[in-house]
Amino acid sequence: MTRSINVPNYFADEFNRPLTYPSKKPGALDASHRRIFLLIERALKDVPRPDWEINDGEFRSKNDVEPYGIELVDDKFYIYAKERGSRSAIAIFKDGDMAAEYFVWLVSKGQRQIDWTKLLDMLP
Repeated sequence: MTRSINVPNYFADEFNRPLTYPSKKPGALDASHRRIFLLIERALKDVPRPDWEINDGEFRSKNDVEPYGIELVDDKFYIYAKERGSRSAIAIFKDGDMAAEYFVWLVSKGQRQIDWTKLLDMLP
């Protein structure tokens, strides 16, 4: 379910553009997103008292009672906090790398970073 919000035209124009990937191979964009989610999972592994989920629970921490979450919907990355089953919006990103960096920083309280040199074989 989606609803519209008022934003400046330049902002809406950017956010309404479809995501692209430099490689034109079939599935390249999906592979890139999958890699981003796996890199987030790796970065957050062993975080003390973890509380996170990715793509509505596709990946999650062992402790995800009231997690932070990140998901990709309609070419946008949404970051939220879940409390008592309800989600509260934190941020919306068009760029997956930026969304991942922010999410890892948020969940780890600035203690972890993504190692972008990993899983390069997943890139088309």
